[in-house]
Amino acid sequence: MIHWWQQTFARLQHEPGSPPPGIFLQGLATALAKGYGWVARGRRWLYDTGWRQARRLPGRVISIGNLTVGGTGKTPLVAYLARRFQDQGRRVAILSRGYGSQARGVLVVSDGQQRYCQPIRCGDEPYWLAGQLPGIPVLTGTDRYTAGLLAAERFHPDLMLLDDGFQHCQLHRDLDLVLLDAACPLGNGQLLPRGPLREPLSTLRRSLVLVLTRYQEAQHLEQYQSLQAAFPEQTILRASLHPSRVLSPCSGEIASAESLRGQRLLAFAGLAHPWRFAADLQELGAKVVEFHPFPDHYAYDITDLVRLAGRSRQLEAQGLITTEKDWARLGERWELEPPLLVLGLEVELLDKYTMRLGESSLEF
Repeated sequence: MIHWWQQTFARLQHEPGSPPPGIFLQGLATALAKGYGWVARGRRWLYDTGWRQARRLPGRVISIGNLTVGGTGKTPLVAYLARRFQDQGRRVAILSRGYGSQARGVLVVSDGQQRYCQPIRCGDEPYWLAGQLPGIPVLTGTDRYTAGLLAAERFHPDLMLLDDGFQHCQLHRDLDLVLLDAACPLGNGQLLPRGPLREPLSTLRRSLVLVLTRYQEAQHLEQYQSLQAAFPEQTILRASLHPSRVLSPCSGEIASAESLRGQRLLAFAGLAHPWRFAADLQELGAKVVEFHPFPDHYAYDITDLVRLAGRSRQLEAQGLITTEKDWARLGERWELEPPLLVLGLEVELLDKYTMRLGESSLEF
């Protein structure tokens, strides 16, 4: 479960004030953020001045990353772009850090035909991507250059997607896409741990394209226009991210998200912002009898699952429901009662962008 101190830091990172008990933590976090900022700027300076050189991989490299910590819909957008580029005739491979992975070195999660490891070994996001993208190899490794060389040798891609690569200065990219959440693009504008920023705001000017995710015109037009004014040299794309389907693992059936209306469900999720999942369910008309938030990338064990299933029976829920990311973390297995449902999201880019690659181009 999520502890009180995690909730407090979440408030500190997204709200300008600091209600009790965050007053002491705000001062501590502000001091730590100053030190973090020096380290982040120093790291970029090493590459800007040539003390360190970014290495190049064969073929083209596009990074999809964040300036803030988690919760922007990065992984679904990686899957969306991989499919788009594949449909345009590109040979695509995905390079991921594999956050939460127990493996060392480079790991081939999938060769595009089958997965070779469980999520506890490779990480939940690469595992999910590998299951969603037939024909597209997925590799993990903290050294993305070495992972890219292995991908080039074994799978011969002409385009590599760098999952969560904006801070990976060691690798040359042909294009950086930086994702920002439309509801709160920059949080409170502060660096970690006082705010959600991984790097100073000025770093955004290194990216040619910013993507405002979870965008809804009626709610987020002001944020969109503010970003256009603040970053006039960047292209700003808008992307929607909404629930679209419900998988029933027991039967294998897939229904529309609207089928949840009126169902009594116990919900659980381990995400950067798990309460968004609960809000999505409520908007769909589901009757959430109880919601259990867990930390991002949480490793569920059998005790957690038995407790959740038992609690759902106590509350006379019709079933449990979780996210695709959590389903991947469960190894796509559920053998308890009541049944489990899995809510899937769909990404749609609302604007178009064309990237010139010599005599050819990529469109998305």
